[in-house]
Amino acid sequence: MQNGLANLLEHLNPVRFEHVICAIRPVKEIDAQPLPPGRAEVLCLGKRDNTRGSQLTALIRMIRETKPDIVHSRNWAAIEAVFAARWKSCRLIHSEHGIDSAFALKEPRRRTWTRRLAFGLADRVFAVSYQLRDFYAGRTGFPPDRIGVIHNGVDRRRFFPNPGVRSKAREVLGLSPGDFCIGCVGNLTPVKDHITLLHAMDEFSKSYQDWRLLFAGDGPERTRLQEFVKGRPGWGERVLFLGRRNNISELLNAMDIYALPSLSEGICNSLLEAMATGLPVIASQTGGNPEVTIDGESGLLFPVGDVGQLANHLLSIRGNEELRLRLGCQARNRIEVEFSLDAMVRNYESLYESLAPRRVI
Repeated sequence: MQNGLANLLEHLNPVRFEHVICAIRPVKEIDAQPLPPGRAEVLCLGKRDNTRGSQLTALIRMIRETKPDIVHSRNWAAIEAVFAARWKSCRLIHSEHGIDSAFALKEPRRRTWTRRLAFGLADRVFAVSYQLRDFYAGRTGFPPDRIGVIHNGVDRRRFFPNPGVRSKAREVLGLSPGDFCIGCVGNLTPVKDHITLLHAMDEFSKSYQDWRLLFAGDGPERTRLQEFVKGRPGWGERVLFLGRRNNISELLNAMDIYALPSLSEGICNSLLEAMATGLPVIASQTGGNPEVTIDGESGLLFPVGDVGQLANHLLSIRGNEELRLRLGCQARNRIEVEFSLDAMVRNYESLYESLAPRRVI
């Protein structure tokens, strides 16, 4: 979500749009690409994840001081901004960008009722995938035809296949020309289910020994994943934990396959970026993934947590160069047609302008 916001701020017309970002958590904890210089003022409430209590008063004060034309809240963590904006009579938008894995199956009624009330108070509600739209409509009882959909977009000027970058990036990572590189990008959290990928590599390694696995990102699951790797002889040199990186476009060019084993997703930016780079992708059949990746055409899908099917897909692509090239080409074509950054920006522009106050000239 944060990377998507950074992309949006970089490409919205700075003459027509001015931005103030209110972060709920301390800004230094936000793991995302840097915001474009001078494009937004960033304010912070400084709330820690383990603290409780309402942020409503602080949000009302912040809205009073910044005097926005439109307040746009994103996800449950910022849901109180809807009530603060309504209190100050602002036009407001609320959007959902994913599903909290802790409440994917069931959540407290109070939380569901609060979300339903917030949807009703907002001038516009949208989700980043049709699956998310239907999920929240079903959970809250809010009419699905009143929830719009704006897909995330990817900047194809930044993410594209580049043989020169690939060669240099692989050299820096210590990959030989014959190494088959599988990678994924994202925070190392339970919802990303990286452990399923490691179990699949157990099966994959029975057939091939020339592989490398890259994890770009960091998080609470890192220790668990590293312990798994330590228990496999020879894996220490094959599995690289790169931590948080800003050179994602270079890392993607170094890969041969992109894997996304998440338990749940909205529209995953890293999946879009991998496809724009021309990589064959293997993704779990959850959230917005099937909207992005058409199974068998622009990538391969597998049921959530299905180690065997994930391993089979990895083996299929590794053993069939024609399939690998075809899936990568079709993936890039799909991004160009359906998930361009320009289309996303146009949709946000139309949304904001539909609520903007009329100016007297």
